[in-house]
Amino acid sequence: MVNFICINCNYKFESENPSECPYCGADKFEKDKSAGELLEEIERVLGE
Repeated sequence: MVNFICINCNYKFESENPSECPYCGADKFEKDKSAGELLEEIERVLGE
C-alpha cells in the first residue's frame, strides 16, 4: 500500500490505486512524503 494525501482536505489514506479521496471525494491527491523527503525539498527550496 502507498500513502496518499488529499490536496483538497489534507486527509491521509493508504491505497494501491486511488481514484478519489475516501473522505471528501476529490480526485486531487499526491503521494505522502516521508520526513526525509520533506527535509530534502525544504533544502532545495531554501538553497536556491
